[in-house]
Amino acid sequence: MKNIKSRIEKIIKLLSEGLYEREESVSLTLLSAIAGKPVFLYGPPGTAKSFIAKRVSSAFKDSKYFGYLMQRFSTPEDIFGPISLEELKNDRYIRKIEGYLPSSDFAFLDEIWKSTPAILNTLLTIINERVFKNGYEEIKVPLKALISASNETPPEGQGLEALYDRFIIRLMVNNIKNKDNFEKILENTKSDSYIEIDEELKISSEEWVNFHKEADNIKISKTVIDIIHNIKLSIEKFNEDNRDIPIYVSDRRWQNIAYILKMSSYLNGKNEADIYESILIYNCLWSLEEHIEAVKKITKNAINISYNLNNQNINEWRENFKKIQENIDNEFYNLEKTYDTENIDDKPHIAKTLYINIDEYGNKGETIIYIPIKQLGKKGYFYPLDIGRNQTRKFRCNFYGEDKCTVEINSSIAANGYVSNIVSRNYEFLDYAEPDFYMKKISAKKIEREKKESYLKLINSLISSIDNIIIDIKNDFYKNKAVNKSIFISDEEFNFFIDMFNSHIENLESSKLDAERLKSEIENNEAV
Repeated sequence: MKNIKSRIEKIIKLLSEGLYEREESVSLTLLSAIAGKPVFLYGPPGTAKSFIAKRVSSAFKDSKYFGYLMQRFSTPEDIFGPISLEELKNDRYIRKIEGYLPSSDFAFLDEIWKSTPAILNTLLTIINERVFKNGYEEIKVPLKALISASNETPPEGQGLEALYDRFIIRLMVNNIKNKDNFEKILENTKSDSYIEIDEELKISSEEWVNFHKEADNIKISKTVIDIIHNIKLSIEKFNEDNRDIPIYVSDRRWQNIAYILKMSSYLNGKNEADIYESILIYNCLWSLEEHIEAVKKITKNAINISYNLNNQNINEWRENFKKIQENIDNEFYNLEKTYDTENIDDKPHIAKTLYINIDEYGNKGETIIYIPIKQLGKKGYFYPLDIGRNQTRKFRCNFYGEDKCTVEINSSIAANGYVSNIVSRNYEFLDYAEPDFYMKKISAKKIEREKKESYLKLINSLISSIDNIIIDIKNDFYKNKAVNKSIFISDEEFNFFIDMFNSHIENLESSKLDAERLKSEIENNEAV
């Protein structure tokens, strides 16, 4: 599998030669072609979209390339071949398909949305079934890759949604932004869309079929499944807030996205689709240009949530540090229980979030009540403040002489919803409110010298341990960096993972500083 990664990487490098700032577009178009999934190149004219298509086709052995610039006057004859006059004499409506799309394994359709419904409907059938109906005969189409391009997304209301949905990867191809790269294209005025690739590197039809079989065996990790779930939920939230430009991702598209991740993982020499492959997902989610930055942010946020370096050693270290810290607090200091409160009219209150019925249909929502701290440990009912900081009889509370407060809800509110203004005499149990607290250090105790030395040894051991953990994690990450990085993403995209990694290391370094501060506290404590 390593040989596959190295080989595909060499192909991408050759295909990208002279196509500055197009390397990722080239690599993802190649990935789509190998996966057998249509790809859509979106961008202004003159951004090398047709170059990319022709270059990628040259990565396949004995490739039959068909390219056409669509227009509103295009006819099916231009794409699928002219009608055979000889066959027509025999009342047979047969097209001469040789040299046209139905006989090609690579097709590039520029300005695809300017075409006619007759062409696009036939194209949809070819994508779905890989067959072309020529007269009474259904011909198997050898199409491996269909690349479309346009400087616009399909217009609404023309029934193009089904076809557009088949283009799984969608790539924004912009004009060159970097000054040095721009100057290079001024110098290189004889760029060729075709490029020489050794036959040994090229992908044969047999290999293409085998790649598909092997990719089917690749598993999708639990982490990636969680990322996809988080992306789905975030898209739903985006659609609630942006009803004029909703993002629609069909079940079929999610299924194809999963396959793209599998194929990418296989070609990267992996046994499963891991978190480092999941960055590809955002290229498959957008439909409009307005979606691009949003889906990129949604995808990266979902990955960030799931990116976790914590292992058993780290969890055990944190647990040990917490226990030692608690023991030191108890043995070295006089402590006082202190509650987390919020001042309302200069009086401390405890905030409690409640989940209740918000309407007569049983729909749940949340509200907040505020419990005065002066009632803590007392007996007797009292009414809390509501979310507007006003006393409310919709709830009542009682500490019953303890630290934990019982919260009851008025029975009419429970039945009719929080929005109801009806109040009855009866209340029903709703929840408990146990105030959050921490132990505040009041003063230091004098402790035995032996105990002090014992704790210093423990802290020194913890500091040494976290040092070793950080070193091991760093070594492991950079050792496996080349393995983890997908050949289908740019170094700039992979920097996103490096930034997350560095953030986790900073958290571990912060834990080490906490341990060092605790050590300093112990050293400054007076011993007897």
